[in-house]
Amino acid sequence: MNRKWSDAETRWLEANLDRMDLQSLAHTLGIPLAEVEKRVKQIKLDANNHAPLKVPATVKEAVKELSAARKDYEKAIELFHKRQLDDAAERFEDLIEKHPGEKEFVDRARMYLAACRSGQKSRSTPQEPEELYHAAVFEKNRGNVQKALELLRKTGRDGDGRLLYLAACCHALAGESEQALSTLRRAIAADGQTRIQARLDADLSSLRGTPGFVEALTGA
Repeated sequence: MNRKWSDAETRWLEANLDRMDLQSLAHTLGIPLAEVEKRVKQIKLDANNHAPLKVPATVKEAVKELSAARKDYEKAIELFHKRQLDDAAERFEDLIEKHPGEKEFVDRARMYLAACRSGQKSRSTPQEPEELYHAAVFEKNRGNVQKALELLRKTGRDGDGRLLYLAACCHALAGESEQALSTLRRAIAADGQTRIQARLDADLSSLRGTPGFVEALTGA
């Protein structure tokens, strides 16, 4: 007999298919791996039968969609910082479903959604690299940047651009500018897409305008 999946579980699974392996997905959800594999196959089958992603017909429509995604994201972030994780998770799930074309906000929503799930599960000692990453995101957003850095070191993934970028944000928030810049350069070298995110990220505001920050973003 197939397991009955809730809408929230399905949304979270869809949001993290490209970010986590099947075992990590199953472990985070607390659902047997075989059931997760079945559900993933069904999701991929449904995706193949869906209409192509709708693209805004005009610049005005594109701006309107971006503005709506930003507002939804800000509402979700506000709940996240208030540690209202259930409500925040629901908001992030809705954003991912309503604004699939806004990649910047969707990617961030997926990251925070996973952090919400980690907080909801209240794991005392995360062990897997993916769990440690999301636990670090959670601690960083609570203001515990040293705890976040400690969790990142435990992943053992020194060359992972995503982890390096998060570490750079933590160092910047801690006032460790030189370490933040050094780590940011490594993050950009590992994943050039982080250069775009860094231009807007509030966590790096203490570095913005400094020669080192400008050089890191321009590749000088």
